[in-house]
Amino acid sequence: MHPIFITFACYIFMKRYLTVALFSLCVNAVAQQSELSNFAASILENDLQQHVRALAADSMKGRQTGTDGAFMAADYIAGQFEKLDLSKPYDSTYFQAFVSHTPGVNVVGVIEGRDLKEESLVISAHYDHLGEFNGNIYNGADDNASGVAAMLEIAEAFAAMARNHYLPRRSVVFIAFDAKERKMAGSAWYVNNPLYPLQHTIANLNIDAVGRVEGSPNGQRNYLFLVGANRVSSGLQDISDYVNSVQKINLTLDYTFYNSPTFSDIFYLFSDQYHFGQRQIPVIYYMDGLHDDLNKPADTEGRIDYKILRSRTQLIFHTAWELANRDEPLKKDLIKRKTSL
Repeated sequence: MHPIFITFACYIFMKRYLTVALFSLCVNAVAQQSELSNFAASILENDLQQHVRALAADSMKGRQTGTDGAFMAADYIAGQFEKLDLSKPYDSTYFQAFVSHTPGVNVVGVIEGRDLKEESLVISAHYDHLGEFNGNIYNGADDNASGVAAMLEIAEAFAAMARNHYLPRRSVVFIAFDAKERKMAGSAWYVNNPLYPLQHTIANLNIDAVGRVEGSPNGQRNYLFLVGANRVSSGLQDISDYVNSVQKINLTLDYTFYNSPTFSDIFYLFSDQYHFGQRQIPVIYYMDGLHDDLNKPADTEGRIDYKILRSRTQLIFHTAWELANRDEPLKKDLIKRKTSL
């Protein structure tokens, strides 16, 4: 056969092969996107309520660091990680113990990634609260049983995907921090003793009080504040807006009020993402804003809006999945602002 005919035949074969291969990749991508939506839909109001009720129960006595109530809460979270079959990173346990003013314990579970498993995404929420004073229990339903409930539901969705062979490319580390109310001692301990090197930690999504709807200055209900998303990487805001639109979650994402020049340097210091941001790790601090029950005995389970909590949890789940599976880590393209505790 003449060489030109052989070349032409090879071209036709390769064109057909590549077309089939590309078509197969597209089909797989569409299938995965469909599965992703299904797993996001498995985040349910009833499950969120179950977690909030357990953590904000009177029996937990306000979950003050170092008390029996706090250790009960840690055991509850570890039990949920056990049910999900998350990996135990500390000598066959989920507990990272530390000593601040009093003994504390972070609860840490891991889903190991696929081809980029040496890199990690940290999803966090603090579980401690203010305890009991003068016979009043500070249940901390919004602050921060709501954030822990969201984290647990996101962990459940990731674990379900892993069981169905949809492993994230990067490892995902779920952390329930202790001692946030004590100068964020738990998160400070973790960043000084990280499970994955900080240079391989691509981002921290920190969830702290996301169950109420009274905190918007505009009187909206279907909203969420994202603080710190523009501290290290511009990509976090882009990804958040993308998944909010594409996944039809349709929250009003507010980057301007608590994240404004007036308030940002105050509120950015309020939660555990601060210690990651100080190490130039891209962060988002998710919050519902200030309300009258904050840090009061009135912050009870009955005042949580579970419909909005579900939408916010789904947004964070989709954001986490995008971050865990993107080709490249986020670019650290924004100038560091100097802040101190």
